[in-house]
Amino acid sequence: MTFLIILAIIAGLVIFYALKGRAWLKTKPWAQGFFALIEPVEIVLFRKSETILFARLKMLTGLILTLLTQIGSIDLTPIMPFVPNGWEPYVRVAFNLLPLIITFVGWMDESLRKTTTKPIELVAVPDKVAEANPKIADAIATAEVAKTEAVAEVKQAA
Repeated sequence: MTFLIILAIIAGLVIFYALKGRAWLKTKPWAQGFFALIEPVEIVLFRKSETILFARLKMLTGLILTLLTQIGSIDLTPIMPFVPNGWEPYVRVAFNLLPLIITFVGWMDESLRKTTTKPIELVAVPDKVAEANPKIADAIATAEVAKTEAVAEVKQAA
């Protein structure tokens, strides 16, 4: 139980860091030394992407829950009196599959992040609006070209 509490605290800190903490710390002059030290670790672990960090946290949570379920550290006995007898086998199967589903969802999130190429503001523009307004269509095309050129330059430099 202590292990799960510590794990929950660490997960909470990582979630806070991914959602708000990192951006807030980046604005503080006193935290710049921290980022000078932590940046190489961020690049290796999650490519400095909060989305990938959160996706990998989901995957790790699913793997840990799978491990704990397999070694018997998580017990369903206390909740089974509330489950109808006919549903008990399904609840047990679902409980065993849930950690794997969490891991898979984390993997899907990371995969989707790696294919994200434009800001949501550009993606959300309806095609009809872009076709009807040449300025918007040009802005979207310019962003796509700039993104392609920037990625090519980074790949070439690496």
